[in-house]
Amino acid sequence: MASSQASLGKTLFWGAMSALLFWGLFHYADEFIRLAHTTQDACMVQSGVHTDYFNKATQELCAKQGGTFIHGTWWYVLAPIAMAFALSYTHGIFTGLFWDLLGLKARK
Repeated sequence: MASSQASLGKTLFWGAMSALLFWGLFHYADEFIRLAHTTQDACMVQSGVHTDYFNKATQELCAKQGGTFIHGTWWYVLAPIAMAFALSYTHGIFTGLFWDLLGLKARK
């Protein structure tokens, strides 16, 4: 019984971690999109509640569009990649523990 409770505890922990990461991804989705679009120089044009990004823009073209020029930062690409790895790792552990807890095992 103690083994079952320990297994349940691990499953709940990794499930909560997975849910927390998914919540963070959806809650900060606009920020992840901004980071992904500004790895290169970009022009950000606000149109109502929608934001458009134009890559390979110059400051002059961006000013004509009425947007804000953003200098690209190459390492911004690491944030979405890190989130993808973290989600994959935690969700994979949770899924494996969940199926083990239910007693389902892969055929060997």
